[in-house]
Amino acid sequence: MLPPDRAFWFAVQVVPQHEHRVSTYLRDKGHEEFLPTVRTRRQWSDRSRLRERPLFPGYVFCRVQRSSFGSVLSTPGVYRIVSFGGHAYPISDEEMLSLRRVADSGRDISSVPYFSLGQKVCVAHGPLSGLDGIVVRIKNRHRLVISIDLLMRSVAVDIAMSELYEIQMPA
Repeated sequence: MLPPDRAFWFAVQVVPQHEHRVSTYLRDKGHEEFLPTVRTRRQWSDRSRLRERPLFPGYVFCRVQRSSFGSVLSTPGVYRIVSFGGHAYPISDEEMLSLRRVADSGRDISSVPYFSLGQKVCVAHGPLSGLDGIVVRIKNRHRLVISIDLLMRSVAVDIAMSELYEIQMPA
C-alpha cells in the first residue's frame, strides 16, 4: 500500500495521439508530468518536417500522490493509471531520473521492445527473419542464441532488440 502523503511517479495511459495535450492538462492542474519525446522526420513528396513524437506512444508519466488520483483520472484524454492486480504501480525515482537523462542527452534514442535475458523470441525482419532463439547478453551486447538440440551446440549472433518479438507459449 502506498503512503497517501508521498508523491510517486506513475505511467498514465492516454488516448492515442493525445499525449502532448494530456501532458499540458496535467501541468495546468499542478501535477509534475514528463513526456519523453524523440524528433522524427516526416517526409512528404514535396517537403519534409521534423516533429516531436512521444517516445512511448499512449503514455505520459505523472508524479502524484495517491490522494490525487481522481484529479489525474478526470483529465480529458486519460484512460487509466497503469496498475497490476488492481493496484497502481509506481515507477522508481531512479528509473525516471535515468529516463530523463537519456531524453535530455541530445542523442538519437528510440523505443525498443522489452525482453528479459533468457526469454524465447523470434526475429521479425531482416536476414534472420523467422528464426527462434533466446536473448542473452555477452560483453554488454544483446545476442540471439540459436541452438541445435541434436548436436547440443549453439551459435550466438549480435542482434538489435527492435528486430525481435516475443514467442507466445501455448496455454
